[in-house]
Amino acid sequence: MENRILLTLILAGLLFLSFINGSPTPKEGLQVGDRIPEINYPLVNGQPFDTEALRGKMVLLDFWASYDAPSRIESFEKKNLLESYKNSSFLKGKGFEIVSISLDRFRTPLLQAIDRDELDSFSHICDFKGRESQIVKEFNNQNKLTNYLIDGDGRIVAASQDIEKIRHTIEQLAR
Repeated sequence: MENRILLTLILAGLLFLSFINGSPTPKEGLQVGDRIPEINYPLVNGQPFDTEALRGKMVLLDFWASYDAPSRIESFEKKNLLESYKNSSFLKGKGFEIVSISLDRFRTPLLQAIDRDELDSFSHICDFKGRESQIVKEFNNQNKLTNYLIDGDGRIVAASQDIEKIRHTIEQLAR
């Protein structure tokens, strides 16, 4: 009787393991391990943008606003991150990019902030709807400006308002 139970458990375990390919397809969401929602918005310069272009790279989705002092202060740190890791290799790809998503409502202050803070190496997205923007709603960023670190498979590997936590994660993942 015990042998039958043991054999049944072993067979059930093998059957279960046969359905696992080592990396289950993640659900779309905003938690660590989830696949990020699709982003298909034009860049501020008018060029089309699609998250598929980011596959194979580590990406920081940076939610900010030109009128938000803390996010402007962090811009310097984000520039340093980009310079330090733009050519690094990671488990799920090579290279590091920053996609900057602005909550601004007006073009001129945004462009002035990009120029003053020397953020031209980031990809900038803004639909000028502020906190009413669809992308802001999709990423639940109405009340807080969260940064998302995305791996080469499009999965969230870190989410934080603190850029130092993002830096620490990048350091851990860089080869």
